[in-house]
Amino acid sequence: MPTRRMLLGAAALAAPALLAGPLRAQTGGRAIRFVVPFAAGGGSDIVARLFAEDLTRALGAPVVIDNRPGMAGSLGADSVAKSPPDGTSIVICTPGVQMTNPFLYPSLPYNAETDFTPIIHLAELPNLLVVHPSVPAKSTAELVAYLKSRPGSLNFSSTGPGSSSHLAAELFKTMAGVDMTHVPYRGSGPALIDLLAGRVQVAVDSFTAMSQPVQEGTLRALGISTAQRLPDYPDIPAIAETLPGYEASTLLYIAGPARMPAPVVQRLNAAFNDVLRTPRIHERFKQLGMVPTGGTPDDLQKIITTQTAKWKRVIEISGARVE
Repeated sequence: MPTRRMLLGAAALAAPALLAGPLRAQTGGRAIRFVVPFAAGGGSDIVARLFAEDLTRALGAPVVIDNRPGMAGSLGADSVAKSPPDGTSIVICTPGVQMTNPFLYPSLPYNAETDFTPIIHLAELPNLLVVHPSVPAKSTAELVAYLKSRPGSLNFSSTGPGSSSHLAAELFKTMAGVDMTHVPYRGSGPALIDLLAGRVQVAVDSFTAMSQPVQEGTLRALGISTAQRLPDYPDIPAIAETLPGYEASTLLYIAGPARMPAPVVQRLNAAFNDVLRTPRIHERFKQLGMVPTGGTPDDLQKIITTQTAKWKRVIEISGARVE
């Protein structure tokens, strides 16, 4: 006679297959198109590829990466928004897709509020506030004091107008009540070249891009953009310790087309949450400076709503626009 432990073990083994049922029934076992709305090799692409193999096993259908860059993520997201809501098309998003691009571009090919189904908040990618060694400030507070005594004397780089690094620096300027001159670049690479050369002196850019020069001593890290210090990097103060309420990490999340059936959304959410809990993902995220999050679709929708209001205000104050 089967024991209780045997029955529980059998149920645990059967659970993934049972959960996969709604998705497999909806998709007919067809490949799931996992859209990365940026070029291959970037942060979003790396994360999507980390998940693809495990998701293929969990969902019982091949998960295929589809890179579709353009308009700060909007073109690839639009291809998903216009796809059948059957679970065969999903997109990895950064804030641009729904939270900032609607206020930066004259028009978008989709409605950011109504054309997507939230699935899961995957991770946060913190930004580092860094300065060139020629800047005498050794802390966020000292940088604020320096800028208040010399308004407009420093330049800050970004990865482009309206990018997360641009808006993170604009939020810093607003909350600190200081002025710096914006110098936009086409990505972190070109920005870093001029930052290392001292042609620009300040940046609030991704941990991934800035951590190596900080470790090498060619840039100085003053703060991190998360609400609290990261446990893995306790020596880097949170900017919020000087500017209470400051938070400007890049969010990574998964969405699908509007009107996806609830069982399909739930299955996708469960699969992503399961993969997020694996040691492999945690270790890789740590290397990339990312913080795994997870949660429910409702959790993600609340984040989208609050972050959209926040960044709309920052964009209005800064006057940032993309033509």
